[in-house]
Amino acid sequence: MNFQCRPVLKPIKVFVINPLAPASQLLITKIMSGVVFGNEQLIDLCLIVCASEIKTANAFRLEIESCAYSCTNSTMVTSDLPKSDACEGDVFCFMTNFRNPNRFDFSEEEYKQNFETIYLIIKFATTFKFVKSDYVNNNDGKKTVGEKKRNPIFIADGLVALDILKTMAVDMPPDVLFCPTPITAIAKAVLADYLNVQCNMINELFVWAANDEVFHVEVVKPLVVHGDTDNNSRNQSEMSRKDFLESRSLDSTQFSDSWMKKEFIEKVATSASKNPYGCIYKAAEFGKTLRDIWVTRTRDDGAKVYANIGVISDGSLGTIKGYPYVLPIIFDKGIWSVNSSFVEDTHLKQELKRINKTAKNHHQQLITYCKKFLQDNFTQGLKDEDDSVSMY
Repeated sequence: MNFQCRPVLKPIKVFVINPLAPASQLLITKIMSGVVFGNEQLIDLCLIVCASEIKTANAFRLEIESCAYSCTNSTMVTSDLPKSDACEGDVFCFMTNFRNPNRFDFSEEEYKQNFETIYLIIKFATTFKFVKSDYVNNNDGKKTVGEKKRNPIFIADGLVALDILKTMAVDMPPDVLFCPTPITAIAKAVLADYLNVQCNMINELFVWAANDEVFHVEVVKPLVVHGDTDNNSRNQSEMSRKDFLESRSLDSTQFSDSWMKKEFIEKVATSASKNPYGCIYKAAEFGKTLRDIWVTRTRDDGAKVYANIGVISDGSLGTIKGYPYVLPIIFDKGIWSVNSSFVEDTHLKQELKRINKTAKNHHQQLITYCKKFLQDNFTQGLKDEDDSVSMY
């Protein structure tokens, strides 16, 4: 007889903050069905909502349980915010209601529409304490010394929430904060449309960005690859590049370096300005980014993951350390570093100066805004709070 079995993995605890947002609900279905963490990974799901949303959240929880997703271990609803990663949280997901999660509009309208979201993120950041531990919990509940607890993942839907969490939180290490970016997909779609090919035929893209308006994109040549992307296929594609473009009635000189550095970037910016943050798109990009982050933590084959992801800069490539950027990242065994493939590119160095200026200006405005928000809405409340941290 041929007996086949799947490994039994210890459940991981996933917190979803603002889970009733349509994008959050779609993300949760991906998580619980195994798309993000794998079919063998059990999930303890915790939905964090406002006290006024408890009834609606419990109805949503029952709906999740009735689906009998393969990854479900437990689900719960609470209005209490976790106070530290000592609660054994593995993943913290922040889905905001910002019109554009990568650039905050400091207007009265934005304030009124997103008061609850801003309140929640700032309160989480100011009350959460990151606790470093040299212990790991075994399945029997005992603690073993010597094996460090894996750092949790804090992932938001954009650079705005990332910046608030990093700046307002106490002792939050910068290398655990992430967010997706739409620029990679938009750039591929724009180029694929011009070349009349499928998006998966576009070669690797590198993105450096302060937001969806100020960014730079480089596409590895040849622009289009067929099948495997090893050296031989790349060389063959490069040789046939002119014929390939002519077969689609395109002028091969149109896609020169100057076109790619100016007109192409302008077309991507125009597409990005249409604000592609529908709930399906946000959930898809969020889930893909979270999967990319998670996969190198669990795989034993040493495979690396290359992706453009929002992170808190470590100062690489001349970016400002401690500020949020979208950068080309290499994940290796759960640790990330910035891809330095274009580190000597003169044009990129000039673009990074422009990106740095935008990142600095937006950061300073956002943090000034958050501090005033904190002063106006939290000062008295924080003095009166007990050990139980509730959103309202």
